[in-house]
This record gives sequence, structure tokens and C-alpha cells, in this order.
Amino acid sequence: MNELPQSLSIADLVIAGLANGQLWILEAGPVWAGYGTLKPCVVCRVKIADDEIQYDVVGPRGSLPVHVKCYRSWRVRSNKLRRST
Repeated sequence: MNELPQSLSIADLVIAGLANGQLWILEAGPVWAGYGTLKPCVVCRVKIADDEIQYDVVGPRGSLPVHVKCYRSWRVRSNKLRRST
């Protein structure tokens, strides 16, 4: 995976995405896995290479591609937010 935009951590990008509406709080739902399709990750905006695993997360804006480690950070933050409400 290439460098993250502006050297922000994945956790920071998840927090920002949740705050600006780009991301949503993940619920239990389908997540599909496969090889990367060279589309940009919805979290870090770096293209997911065809030799990497890509998750496709189904949500209110359709199915969006995400790196595995970006998804894990998004999932952790979503779980924390759900528990705090």
C-alpha cells in the first residue's frame, strides 16, 4: 500500500470520514472479500492493488472498496461509537 494522504493515520482518516459523512457507523452486514480492483479505498484513498485483499463494504451508498487494515480500524471505531450511544 502507498503512503496515506497527508501522513494521517488510518484511525485519523476513519474519524474524519465518520465526522464528515463519507463513512458511516458499521453494523453487522455483508462484507465481501476478493483481490484488489485498483479502485481507491474509501478510507485512505489509496488504490487497492490487484495483489492485495479488498473488502467491499455494503452500506447506504452502495458497495465501497476498502483495504483490510482500513476496514479493521473502521470496524473498531464503529464498535466504540455504537457502545457509547
